[in-house]
Amino acid sequence: MRWVVPSCLVVVMLAGCGVEKKSAAPLNPAQRSDKPAAESLAAPSESVAGDKTKSPQPPAAEALPRKIIYTATVKLVVELFDPVPDRVDALVDRFGAYVARSQITGSAGSPRHGEWTIRVPADRYRAFLTAARAIGRDQNVSSNSQDVTEEYYDVEARIRNKQQEETRLLDLVAKAASRLDEVLTLERELSRVRGEIEQMQGRLQVLGSLTTMSTVNLDVSEIKDYVPEEPAGYVTRVRRAWDGSTSVLLSTAQALSILLVALFPWIGILLVPVLVVFLVLRSRSGRKRV
Repeated sequence: MRWVVPSCLVVVMLAGCGVEKKSAAPLNPAQRSDKPAAESLAAPSESVAGDKTKSPQPPAAEALPRKIIYTATVKLVVELFDPVPDRVDALVDRFGAYVARSQITGSAGSPRHGEWTIRVPADRYRAFLTAARAIGRDQNVSSNSQDVTEEYYDVEARIRNKQQEETRLLDLVAKAASRLDEVLTLERELSRVRGEIEQMQGRLQVLGSLTTMSTVNLDVSEIKDYVPEEPAGYVTRVRRAWDGSTSVLLSTAQALSILLVALFPWIGILLVPVLVVFLVLRSRSGRKRV
């Protein structure tokens, strides 16, 4: 009996330890699962962050080149017109431009006038204007710009669409080669589409030419003794009065001299009968005295 009790105690103690071990056992998996669970929750956020950093950004849309038509009108006055045509030609060569139209009126001894329509590369437009204004004195300078970017690229897109339509019609014509009525109908459509393509291509060429080369209308007039506008002070008014008076006097003297030269042949003709009459009268008066 002495050994039985302790053995029972040992059994009870072992059973209690087993219960404690069984009750404590579930804690270990929970503790083990907490860490992976936390890691599993954190993993998506890290993967998302990684995706955000590694995902390629969409490329920024490239800005289309602007299509702008520049036009300017420059009216100048000069005191001497003779060197103007050569100076215009030198400017045209210097800036890589060309003369689309030119007209010079008048002749030496009378005021002359010149008009030029000049096509200048768009990137040299402003520099050309500055150089052209140095030919004479400004009377009027005006410029205009027209943005045709939207129209230009719209015509381009319409041409591409029409070309695709033309390709589809050609395929249909090839498939319907055995049926004459369908071929004729498709060829009429094909002719219409090609006409529209040619019309739009012509418009596109015009827009491209106008935006690549700017237009400068140069107008130069010859004015003798031109005086630019300035505040009219006392000295200015005296000088203008003197210049005006001497100019009128010189013009009058020139007009009288021209009149005398014009009358000189007539004076000689008129002197002959006057001289004859004088001689006749003198001879008669001499006879009376005798």
